[in-house]
Amino acid sequence: MLYVVYGSETDKARAKKDALVKSCLKQRPDAEFFAIDDDNFSESALEGFYSSQGLFQKKHIVVLDRLLSHKELKDVVVSAFPKMATSESMFIVFDENPDVKTVTQIKKHAKDIFVFGEKKEKKERDNTTFLITDAFMLKDRKGSWVNYQKAIRANVAPEAIHGALFWQVKTTLLAKKEGGWNKFTKNYTENELDEILGRLVKMYHDIRIEGGDLEISLEKLLLGK
Repeated sequence: MLYVVYGSETDKARAKKDALVKSCLKQRPDAEFFAIDDDNFSESALEGFYSSQGLFQKKHIVVLDRLLSHKELKDVVVSAFPKMATSESMFIVFDENPDVKTVTQIKKHAKDIFVFGEKKEKKERDNTTFLITDAFMLKDRKGSWVNYQKAIRANVAPEAIHGALFWQVKTTLLAKKEGGWNKFTKNYTENELDEILGRLVKMYHDIRIEGGDLEISLEKLLLGK
């Protein structure tokens, strides 16, 4: 399924996007959540998300954050709209002002479209989830914690923050192992990334199986406890 939220009134659009994420997580509590922007985008990973089908396959809730505004990535994302639309996973595309050609494709394939405001100049990205991951990957514990508190106060789902951290750590680890480019690889050793990734995986499964407070577990990770 494909949902699209866009418009120049970014605060309203982002609030709607966050509400959609919460709704999707409520509908599918066992689904895995991922948030993707131009820093951690992978075409093969995107294909894996929409190709996951069948009764026993893991379903995903995937947010694609402002990829339509990235000229190198837009065509890849738009060409995947038909597959996203028919996928059993849920895709939420968030952007500001897609061009007319892209809007035509959105109208053709999206299950629901939410538009906020008319075109105007781009605003600075204010997604606190990505501010958290950026600070964490720069080993800025204070910055990641401060933005984490802002996100929680803004009712951002802890699952969304966990998914963003997991994805960024995973892509950085892959780049580290394969010698690929990633702006965060110099900040961590391979062993450190393996340990953090393992902790995030264990955290997710422990919360699902035994219960607990994901919000507190994430805070401890960000503070290095």
